[in-house]
Amino acid sequence: MRKLAFIAALMLAATTMAQAQTTAKNLPEGATMETNTKYPAVVHYTLKNGLQLLILEKKFVPTVSFTTMFKVGNVDCVQGQTGLAHMFEHMAFKGSKTVNATNYSKEKKLLDAEEALVRELQDEEHKVVRDEEKIKDLKERLAKASKAADEMISKDEYWKIYNNLGEHGMNAMTSLDYTGYVVSLPADRLEHWMIIESDRFKNFVLREFYKERSVIQEERRMNESKVSRILYEALNAAAFVAHPYHNPTIGWMDDIANYTRTDAEKFYAKYYVPSNATIAIVGDVDPAKVIKLAEKYFGSWKGQQVRHDVRIIEPVQNAEKKVNVFFPAQPALYMGFHNPGTYHSDMPALIMASEVLSNGKTGRFYKNLVEGKQMALYAASYATLAHRYPSLFVVSAAPKAPYTNEQLDDAIMEEIEKLKNNPPEQWELDKILNNYEADMIKQMESNEGIGMTLAISNQIIGNWRYEWDLADQLRQVTPEQISAAARKYLVRTNRTVAFLSMPEEANAPAKAGAKPAAKSAAKKK
Repeated sequence: MRKLAFIAALMLAATTMAQAQTTAKNLPEGATMETNTKYPAVVHYTLKNGLQLLILEKKFVPTVSFTTMFKVGNVDCVQGQTGLAHMFEHMAFKGSKTVNATNYSKEKKLLDAEEALVRELQDEEHKVVRDEEKIKDLKERLAKASKAADEMISKDEYWKIYNNLGEHGMNAMTSLDYTGYVVSLPADRLEHWMIIESDRFKNFVLREFYKERSVIQEERRMNESKVSRILYEALNAAAFVAHPYHNPTIGWMDDIANYTRTDAEKFYAKYYVPSNATIAIVGDVDPAKVIKLAEKYFGSWKGQQVRHDVRIIEPVQNAEKKVNVFFPAQPALYMGFHNPGTYHSDMPALIMASEVLSNGKTGRFYKNLVEGKQMALYAASYATLAHRYPSLFVVSAAPKAPYTNEQLDDAIMEEIEKLKNNPPEQWELDKILNNYEADMIKQMESNEGIGMTLAISNQIIGNWRYEWDLADQLRQVTPEQISAAARKYLVRTNRTVAFLSMPEEANAPAKAGAKPAAKSAAKKK
């Protein structure tokens, strides 16, 4: 199977490079094409307004995938407006001044009237002594204003247009670090995409804002019933005391309930600018034609410099933190160790350490805790939560009855101690590297997958070649460097652990050998 995948990759590389020789001759001034056969033949071009294009020509199937990536995530949201970046994931399909609109000039007046009532209502609701009659009147007037604005909408026009164009996989996503928009189309729809997306970002309209805010509030409530979300949120809230990675991507409930369309418009104006975006276009396209169309449709998008205001450095953690979360579900645990960040020279060794512990069924956690001692239903690790700033090396696990969270926690730390004192064997590293290379080959077969990789690597990490360069760095990591990284970072004074237990255990006597749990970190304002 691996041989077949390798042959497919060679065919792809040979075909792509053959296309590159022809394509390079036709590129406009300022466009560059990668000629090193170690990398795919990506064409890079930057418009005068700062918008970056990454184009990879693949002629196997007459389709093309588009990934538009903005360097703005929840880490960019100020306290009191957490989750505002996520709001745009929901607003992405609400159209523009032309799409989803019947008469925008009239609609804008109605939206402005709605916004004025929202601000007046918020001011009254936040007074120490509230005028309840005034609040009731404002809510009634607001409902009428919202209804009047909604009547100006051409419902679902954006979706209908893309459905008629034959879209596949249209979606938007938000993380701590970024917000992205993706869609795949038949190759002959290239110019249609250019027209729609340039209009969307140049003429964005935040219609149905408060309706979507209510949808997000419901999404937030649903998250509060999901074990993984509860533990992940508790872990980050406790582990980060200063840095905004402390906050959940979806935001805190009272922040969601109180941010306004005006807040969102200011946020959009600051971060949704061409110099803060990369568009990756992968598939059956002519790069020269892509660049020409991009200049035609995106060239007039007004550019400006973006200042990312996160200057906070998380203080060094000098004590182990434990958080108990009581919830009616099977026990589980998340632990996090502060890592030095994606750009640090120790990161490749930490990535390899994570893979030694958790690389499939031959990873040490599975082999020793799931299959061997049969203490865990699952146990996994990943070296980083995010890329723009130092974050966490995370371990997630769930004990198998009759074992407890505390017993599994001890067993996990025992495996980590073994890694510190006994460097991995070469066969373990070879397996990890083979799997990494196989995953990259598989990714190259997917327009969507490689488009996402190129866009994130370029816009968030600053180098579209990152995944290929990382493979070289991982090959250079020695067994002793892996153990050294574990000794340096995977220590109790650098650790936060969140336990999920049944509510009836909340007032139970402390278990023998268990240390008292620290209180869960509260939301910071």
